[in-house]
Amino acid sequence: MSTNNETIAARAEAVIPGGLLSPSRRLGAPIAFARAEGAYLYDADGNRYTDYHCAFGANVLGHRPPAVAAAIAETAENLDLIGAGVLELEVEVAELLVNAIPCAEQVAFCSSGSEATYHALRLARAHTGRKQIIKFQGGYHGWHDYVAMNGQSSRQMIGSYDPMSDGMLFDAARHTAILPYNDAGAVEDYIRKNPGEVAAIIVEPIAHNMGAVIAEKQFLADLRRITSEHGVVLIFDEVITGFRHALGGYQSIVGVTPDLATFGKAATSGYPIGILAGRREIMERVGRTGEGAVFMGGTFNGTPASMAAVKATIGELARPGVYERLFELGAYLRGEIDGIIARHGLKAQAAGFGSVWLVYFFDGAFRDYTDLLRNDNDLDMRFRRALIAGRQVFQPLQLKRLYLSLSHDRAVLDDTLELIDTTMAGLARSVAA
Repeated sequence: MSTNNETIAARAEAVIPGGLLSPSRRLGAPIAFARAEGAYLYDADGNRYTDYHCAFGANVLGHRPPAVAAAIAETAENLDLIGAGVLELEVEVAELLVNAIPCAEQVAFCSSGSEATYHALRLARAHTGRKQIIKFQGGYHGWHDYVAMNGQSSRQMIGSYDPMSDGMLFDAARHTAILPYNDAGAVEDYIRKNPGEVAAIIVEPIAHNMGAVIAEKQFLADLRRITSEHGVVLIFDEVITGFRHALGGYQSIVGVTPDLATFGKAATSGYPIGILAGRREIMERVGRTGEGAVFMGGTFNGTPASMAAVKATIGELARPGVYERLFELGAYLRGEIDGIIARHGLKAQAAGFGSVWLVYFFDGAFRDYTDLLRNDNDLDMRFRRALIAGRQVFQPLQLKRLYLSLSHDRAVLDDTLELIDTTMAGLARSVAA
């Protein structure tokens, strides 16, 4: 007899390509979620799961935070989608963001992080009159042809064009150079060899799309110097780091201010949003018409529900002690995992920053994507599948980061740590056999 999960999954296969809205949502078993609350998800058969996926990191407050739900409901009593003129709510949210984000003299809204990075690159090209951009091996900046390449590349594909999708235009991708993360020398050499060609550098200040490879402060400072010297626009992709690690983004922590920055995910606690922030002289091109103008249209840009969610989320994250608690939870979990790993003698390590965490299945330092090629992908996948079977939710893909939210507490983490201990013991026995 089929379960509700299996029945819904079978129906999905018939009407949704692959049965899911994205291959990255596949959990390895048919699970149809019916309810979410706090740190937990509930499936169509009533089973409870602890959520460490947090909607790709969007749910920094946990699922269905009351303050955000109340703000959206209150806004809906007076406003729905307008699409003309300006709303005071848009202005209020923009003012909050300009006050919080170091690089933000002006902000513009769209509906996703991928849209925000697309607009940032278009804006940089318009501002500089150049075509070339630089991204880094292992980084992910959205689905568009200019950057959807060289993510989790095989060793053989590093240094070559490695598209993430069929159907991509090489004519667009050929204007993107892929360089090693944390290597400012390679960046400076490339720009000097291609004078007047590079419009922008786009970088994750913490490369969470490789798990948690943290940019060295000197690397980011050097990028700032190099871009300023050569008239290149420096873009921080803070779609993951923004609002999750600090209201002002990671730039407010590291003390390096880009020209433009993109945000999304955690800004709304789970509602659609993309934010482009930056220097006035660059951003004001979006508000022009005629020569030099940059078009940034979108029917759902600044939709009232999302604006209400941003305002309420900022209000919750601005409460005293919020980020301290997120960082304390992350440090506790990673410390306990490292103790478990040491006890079982595995070559592995807990990694992360703040409320982002994962386990790398290798030991020793790491600073760029090639270091991660030492990861034992087989152990990584066995670890992830075992925890998913134990009703912990996160992506069953090696090197993918996991998240905590304010709804997680030590009791929740301790339950998961028991399962991690059992799982690591089994992995250690298999390695020793």
